[in-house]
Amino acid sequence: MKFFIVSILISFQLSLVAQNGILVNETKATHIICPERVSYLQAGDHSRILSEVVPEHPSLIRVKAVEPFDGESSLTLVSAGRMYSLFVSYGDTGPIEYNLKSFYGEKTGLSAAGPVPEYILKELCRQMLFRQGRHIRNRKTKKDGIVLRLEKTGLNNDLLFFQISITNQTNTGYRLEGFNWWIDDKRQMKAVNVQEYQIFPEFQYYGITSIPPETTLREVFVLPKLTIPGKRILRIEMLEQALGNTGRKLSLEIKSRDILKAKKLK
Repeated sequence: MKFFIVSILISFQLSLVAQNGILVNETKATHIICPERVSYLQAGDHSRILSEVVPEHPSLIRVKAVEPFDGESSLTLVSAGRMYSLFVSYGDTGPIEYNLKSFYGEKTGLSAAGPVPEYILKELCRQMLFRQGRHIRNRKTKKDGIVLRLEKTGLNNDLLFFQISITNQTNTGYRLEGFNWWIDDKRQMKAVNVQEYQIFPEFQYYGITSIPPETTLREVFVLPKLTIPGKRILRIEMLEQALGNTGRKLSLEIKSRDILKAKKLK
């Protein structure tokens, strides 16, 4: 009988996780272990549950019930580029810690108004891709038959959209290792100390991994809104996957005026 009751409790807890559910109560703190720093946290009903990011550990969330309650509340959070919506119920039989990786989450971007679901990001990217023509001119770089070009920039709330095209003019495929984005000093004629720091896109539409021979493919990246001082540039670096250190690397500079030309996306 005791084994039967324990089995029911374990099954109930597993079903909660499968449905993005957690249990909390007022006598003990429940913790959610996240893979990376938590960038957004919002409780559904503050009269039912208290939640906070632990100051000493920004990848740890502490949740507790204010008092016993019926029904459910909610907890929405963003970590590692994914948004999680959890159902919170009252109970004293649940675990005191949960691993966020066991829950379902959607890829997301962040704006000042909060997280942006993946389906909205995809729709905004499609708006750019389906618009005819390009409004950014002469912003390209070329090396050994590979052309990297900036075609368009877009803006939605606090997110910037960059549409690029990659043309393979050779008879062999070009395998992509990845892209890096940097804010960098403008190129200097003399040897000086150069300051640069890397920024990470919130979203990439296609996730291109290779460019077939004699083909042009397009891609859209979503970055947090930024401004570039006069002596700095935004630089995108495209790396080829090849043996050793033999891959072609293309670097394209994006200037402040390219960002100021961004077309509004709705």
